[in-house]
Order: sequence, then structure tokens, then C-alpha cells
Amino acid sequence: MGSRNTSVLFFAAIALFLFQHFPSQTEATIPTELVSKVCPQSEIRSYENCVKSLMANPKSLMVTSAKAVAENALDMARRETTATSCFFAALLKRKDINPASKAALESCSSLFKQSVTFISLDGLSGGTASLDLHSALDKATECKSELSAAHVSIKSVTDKLEEWGNFYSIASAAVYAVENPEY
Repeated sequence: MGSRNTSVLFFAAIALFLFQHFPSQTEATIPTELVSKVCPQSEIRSYENCVKSLMANPKSLMVTSAKAVAENALDMARRETTATSCFFAALLKRKDINPASKAALESCSSLFKQSVTFISLDGLSGGTASLDLHSALDKATECKSELSAAHVSIKSVTDKLEEWGNFYSIASAAVYAVENPEY
């Protein structure tokens, strides 16, 4: 019985020792030199918000190259574009939407569906990532113009478009860093 308790204590001690030497998610970071190429180029208001957005994806903790950062940022932008498209589709199903806003919201829903297609193309591997992102940005800009022209002022829409813009900006900066390594 004594040797069994000793074995349990021995394995518990080893487990505790090992856990102390594995980085927690809060300690894990994206390599600084990779972030320093991306975040200053993004249009996000603060460097910290850029890093926070990149860290939101667990894949970010495993990147080892600028290309991997860009692929990860593109993936995040794809997911956010899809989420924004779904957001507009769900918003249109609500009964409390002002009928005067409906046409602009329908246009935004359609534009973000198109953006999903653009941003889901081959990206870095196909050499079209910058073009794909700019096509998606054009659609988002058109959506904002439609909303402005229709005097649509819905906080959740503004917040969602800002969130999409942050992910777009990070992806665009990351792709730029890969396509223009001399900068």
C-alpha cells in the first residue's frame, strides 16, 4: 500500500513540475518580430488591439513565419466576413427593423455574401490575397455608403462593421508584409 501512495505522489509531483514549465495561453505570444511587421501597418487604433485580435485565434500562438501570420489573419478575416454576412441576414429577419432601413440592410447582406466569395479565394497561395481583400473592402465600403445614404443608424451594425474592419485591416497589413518583405 505504501509503494502505491509513493507512486501516486511521484507522478503528481512530475505532473506539477511539467505544468509549471508549459506556457499558459496568457503567457504564450506571437513572435514579436512578426507582430511588429503587421500591427504598425494595420489601421487599428492601437497596437495592443491589433495584438489582442491576433491572439484571439489559438492558431496565432503557433505561427513561425510572416507567411503563417498572413494565412492566419486571412483565415480570421474570412471567418469575420462570414459572420458579418450572417449578421446582416439575421438582422433582416427581425420584426422590429425600420422598413426605411430594410433596403440598405438587404444591400449590405448581399454585398457581404459577395465578400465571402472574394475573401475565400486562393489568397496567398494563388497570389491574389491583396486583390481579394480589396474587393471585400470595396463591398464593405459600398455597404457603409448605402447605410449612410439611407440614414441607417443602428449601433449593432456600426459595431459589426468596425469589428469587420479591424480583421480586414490586420489581414491586409499581414498580406502586405508578406508581399513586400523589404518594408
